Amino acid sequence: MYKWIIIGGGIHGCTIAIHLLKSGKVEPNELLIVDRYEKPLHKWSMITSKIGMDFLRSPSVHHIDQDPFSLQNYAKDMSEVNAFLGRYKRPRLDLFNEHCFELLDSLAIDKMWYQAEVEDIRSLKGKWRIYTRQADFLETHNVVLALGVNEQPAFPEWALPLREKVPDKVKHIFEEEADVKEEVGNVCLIGGGISAAHLAVKLCEWTKGKVTIVKRHPFRVHDFDSDPGWLGPKRLTKYNKVTDFSKRRLIINKARNRGSVPRNMFLKLKKCQTDHRLEVIDDEVKTASYVDGRIRLSFNQNNAREFSSIWLATGSQARIPENQLMDKIILNENLPCASCGFPIVNKRLEWKQGLYVSGALAELEIGPVARNISGARKVAVKLADLA
Repeated sequence: MYKWIIIGGGIHGCTIAIHLLKSGKVEPNELLIVDRYEKPLHKWSMITSKIGMDFLRSPSVHHIDQDPFSLQNYAKDMSEVNAFLGRYKRPRLDLFNEHCFELLDSLAIDKMWYQAEVEDIRSLKGKWRIYTRQADFLETHNVVLALGVNEQPAFPEWALPLREKVPDKVKHIFEEEADVKEEVGNVCLIGGGISAAHLAVKLCEWTKGKVTIVKRHPFRVHDFDSDPGWLGPKRLTKYNKVTDFSKRRLIINKARNRGSVPRNMFLKLKKCQTDHRLEVIDDEVKTASYVDGRIRLSFNQNNAREFSSIWLATGSQARIPENQLMDKIILNENLPCASCGFPIVNKRLEWKQGLYVSGALAELEIGPVARNISGARKVAVKLADLA
C-alpha cells in the first residue's frame, strides 16, 4: 500500500514527486510514479529536442525543484556560461534538462518508477486501486492525475485524408515516430505558435529547399503565453470569485496567448525571411491533395503551393487529457465536471477524497498557467502542504 501514486511522469508528475519527497512528509517507499514510458520527462525531452528548442520560454525560477533559485544555483555551481537569456533569465534547454535529471537521480526516482499503462482507477473503502495492463492492481491512499495533453495531437480536418494516403509526408510534432530529417524539397509548417517557430528555424538550417510557415493570423508577439499576473493575486483574486465554471473557461481562453511567440523567436524568424530561407503565409488551407509525389495546398486567399512534406505544429485537442481513461473514471466514480468536460475540484485540487489533479485537469481551479511549469509548481506546493 502506497501513500501517494502519481499517474504521469512528465514535468508535472516529477515536480509533484520532488515536492512531496522534499517536504519530509512522504518517504521514498510510500511514493510511486506510474507512466507509460521507461524514463521521466520522456515526452518533454522528445518534443523539445524534435523542434530544436534552445532556450525555454519560462524564466529561470520555473523548474521542478522546491527552491525557486535552484536552477540558477546549479548553473553557478557548474560554472555555466550563457546559461540564461534576456531580462527574464530564460534557461538554456540542455541546462534545464541536466538540472532536472541530476535532481531526479539524487532522489533515486528510478526506484519509485513503474512503467505501465493505466487502464482504470477505482475507489474502495477509503483507498484507491489502480489497474494496469502490467499488474492486477496497485493500492494507495492518494492518487494524483498528472496527465499531459500532448498524447492527443490536434489535426486539421483537411490533413486527415492526406495522412491516410501519405502518412510519412504529413507529421505532427507530438507523434513519437515522427523524426525531423534533412530534406531536399520544400517543407510546409502549419502553426503560428512557439513550437512552430522553433521548428521553422531548425528546418531552415536543415532543409536544402525552402521552408514555408502557414498560419491563420500574423505573428503574435508576447513574452509569455499568459500575463505573469496570473501567477498571483493580481489576476487570481478576481478569478477566484467567479463561481460559474463556464465563465472561468472563457476567462482562461481569453487569458492564454495561444499561437504566440516571444520577441527573440520572432526576430529569428524575421532573419530567416530576410535570408530568403523562410516564407510566411497568413491564410487558411482550403484543400489538400497528393499528386505525382507532391502535396498541393490551396488557400482561401493566396495562390496554391506545392510541397514535399508537411509538419503540423497545431497543438493538442481541446478536450480532457487521456479522454478514454478519464471518461471511464468520471462515469464509475461519478465525478463532477464543468460543461467544457474538465474537472470541478476544491481548493485542495481534490476531485474526490484522495483523488487530486494537476496540469490541464486543474486549470479551472489554478487558472491559465495550470499547464505550464509554473502551474506544476503551484500544484506541487499545495499537495506537499496537505501531505
